[in-house]
Amino acid sequence: MSKYISMFFLFAIVSVLLFFIFGSIFMGGGNPAEEAIYTFGTIIILLLSFLISQLYYLIDLVKKNR
Repeated sequence: MSKYISMFFLFAIVSVLLFFIFGSIFMGGGNPAEEAIYTFGTIIILLLSFLISQLYYLIDLVKKNR
């Protein structure tokens, strides 16, 4: 189980870093909606990281049952 937890944190950290790097390049600043985009984007990234980790877990579980 620790394999999937570390995979989740790896996906989450890398995705959030890339999100903020590319966000700062493409968004100029001064727009109040920018904070909302960062907030919702970060939430979506965390949920997708969780989903990816769960898919890896299910794939490994199916492989073990065969």
